[in-house]
Amino acid sequence: MLLLTERTLTACGLRARAGVICAFSGGPDSTALLLELKRLRDVGSIGPLYAAHFEHGIRGEESREDLAFCRKLCLKLGVPLFSESGDVPACAAQDGLSLETAARKLRYGFLRRLKAALGADCIALGHHRDDQAETVLLHLIRGSGVRGLTGMAYRSGDLIRPLLGAGRADILSYLGERGQSYRLDSTNLLPDASRNRLRQQAMSDLTAINPQASAHIAAFADRLRAEDEFLDGLARETVTQGSRRALAALPPVLRERAAMLLLRQATEDFTEADVDRLSALFSQPSGRVATLRGNLIARADGDRVLIGPAEAAKSFCRELPLDEPVATPWGVYRAERAAEARIPCESFEAYLDYDRFRGRLMLRQARAGERFVPLGMRGSKLLSDYYIDRKMGHDARRVPILADEAGPVFVPGGTVADRVKIRRETERIIHIIFEKGEASHGEVGN
Repeated sequence: MLLLTERTLTACGLRARAGVICAFSGGPDSTALLLELKRLRDVGSIGPLYAAHFEHGIRGEESREDLAFCRKLCLKLGVPLFSESGDVPACAAQDGLSLETAARKLRYGFLRRLKAALGADCIALGHHRDDQAETVLLHLIRGSGVRGLTGMAYRSGDLIRPLLGAGRADILSYLGERGQSYRLDSTNLLPDASRNRLRQQAMSDLTAINPQASAHIAAFADRLRAEDEFLDGLARETVTQGSRRALAALPPVLRERAAMLLLRQATEDFTEADVDRLSALFSQPSGRVATLRGNLIARADGDRVLIGPAEAAKSFCRELPLDEPVATPWGVYRAERAAEARIPCESFEAYLDYDRFRGRLMLRQARAGERFVPLGMRGSKLLSDYYIDRKMGHDARRVPILADEAGPVFVPGGTVADRVKIRRETERIIHIIFEKGEASHGEVGN
């Protein structure tokens, strides 16, 4: 019997010249995987093949015997073997992790370093159909959403799982036909890990009820993944449009998916509460902010949603002297004397009546509830409302305004305060220029 078929290669995205690293523990799953990959290499279905063995520093002499077994088999097969040792207990203690999580962290770190060093295309893992069923059930009882119930994919980035279509019994039968021995990890028999307890107790009971339980659970995950990808595609079309109004108009099931897609662009560490907060932001007024996990915020910005690091609490504040440039994180300000005003001028420069300033000129962030009288208007206006009316994006609002002791006198990308405009009787003119830097790029109002 064969465990890997052309359909498997397609599902894993394997090309004829793809270099593959087989994660090889010496157990039955990885041993069968290595034999099958070696067969594919010999017939030209894949490119270079390497084996990688990680010794976890947990099982003493037993693990050293595993490595000796792996070396002997790889020598027989003509497959280069690379190995590394790590102290999993020490890593677990230092980082506050379970042994299972610490082992995974060190093992995957080794595999990815090796992949980079060898220039391989992917890393093959020995997960099979029964592992898939256990994964789905674990996610279910931990309260996972639909994405968790889709289980493991044949390919996830640089990781492939060619044996997902085969069960544990298929693998043991395959090895038996070839008279191939393998190693058994005694830690898999201990009831201290969640997956071990599930395998030994729950899955055993389910199999007693229906011998095809694992196969049916894995098939369910496959169907759910296809539906999940289809719905993701529908949500992605709207996300690509970039319109917050369009996102708000989606049915709830797609609106939630759109929120998850946007979150995944910024982080992998988000919660169901983050999804709910971001979904709600789609239909809230511009300027509203949602606090997310990991020091991130989401902001309703006109018809867009912006996600990024939370801004520092400190506000930029600095005096703007004459004829001396002041650098800010968003660009450079200059104030210089001028013989005459050139009006109209660009939105990032202004000509102001020097004698109408009240106190020092300061560069600072806009303040909550701050008002001013824009050029040509009689009544005052909230600065926040002015930003919204002018459709000035969040990037533009971060740029410091120019203010005196009475309030704003110049809003870069916007206008000047009416009280400091140039008049016929103006005697001294100050020319203000703001040159945007790398940190100030983004949409601004017209």
